[in-house]
Amino acid sequence: MKKYLLLLSALFFTGCLNVIGVGQKQDDSWQQPKDEKIVQNKEQISRNAIEILIPKCEEGDAEACNDLGVNYELLKEYENALTNYKKACDAKVQVGCANLGTLYELGLGVKKNPKKAISIYKESCNGGGMQACYHLGNAYRKGEIVKRDYYLAMQAYTNACNAGDLPSCANIGAMYELGLGVNKDEKRAYGIYKVACFRGLSKACPQMKRLGTKLGM
Repeated sequence: MKKYLLLLSALFFTGCLNVIGVGQKQDDSWQQPKDEKIVQNKEQISRNAIEILIPKCEEGDAEACNDLGVNYELLKEYENALTNYKKACDAKVQVGCANLGTLYELGLGVKKNPKKAISIYKESCNGGGMQACYHLGNAYRKGEIVKRDYYLAMQAYTNACNAGDLPSCANIGAMYELGLGVNKDEKRAYGIYKVACFRGLSKACPQMKRLGTKLGM
């Protein structure tokens, strides 16, 4: 059962992937000053961006408000991020709604509120927000902040995929491969991975190759 759960987790795609500790452990102490400088440079870039974005957001540029929120979030100034994501979301910038929902889901800059997060994701997804549909699909698939429902997960992923979100497309492939909420169909899963890979989602390519080898395709 444990092996199945590990496989299930490995097949699904998230918005970002960090890989650390791969291979033998090495002494990287010589890298630390450089790493710290990189962090400082990134922080300064965000600070500079914030200075530019504040007046744009105040003038009513809702997309600038979302970008402002992103930079505040990168600096871990979550309350400021929340404020600006809300401005963007209120102005129907759907990616701002997805970002706002994520803060409520994780409890960053605000008290953790899964119900609020799901509500935001649903409203944005229904309004055509593919990022919110992606997060909604993840929520229903994982069953951590809402009751697990593979049918609703598939529905949300499909809405996101149809709007052009490739990770959601690949996750549909994983659900077909594992038979979650749908009849198991490895050939269909392979085809979905292939399309996602060829359209630029590099993380789908290993899944395509693995399943293709298994199916002799």
